[in-house]
Amino acid sequence: MTEMVVLPEDAEIIGALRGALTKLLPPEDLAQVDLDAVNAQTALLGLPVDSVVLMALMNEMEDRFTVFIPEEDAFAFSVVGDIGAFIRGACAPRPCVANRHER
Repeated sequence: MTEMVVLPEDAEIIGALRGALTKLLPPEDLAQVDLDAVNAQTALLGLPVDSVVLMALMNEMEDRFTVFIPEEDAFAFSVVGDIGAFIRGACAPRPCVANRHER
């Protein structure tokens, strides 16, 4: 029996990111963010997120989508869509390669 993998859509990932921002940002920083305007093209550098908040944000995304986001990847993301692409890639089924011994 094959298990069907459902990859998260952009809207689900962006919704989770908006929720995490609401949870993690202090009120004065959150007041600077139009959460409804956050989309796949939103630059991460345009958000009031320092390295500590970025790592907490990645932890939230890891927990929500059951993936591991290495620190070096987290700091390489430039737009919100990069996070989505990484999560979808981490959730995608991988081809199975059999270890075959020739006789």
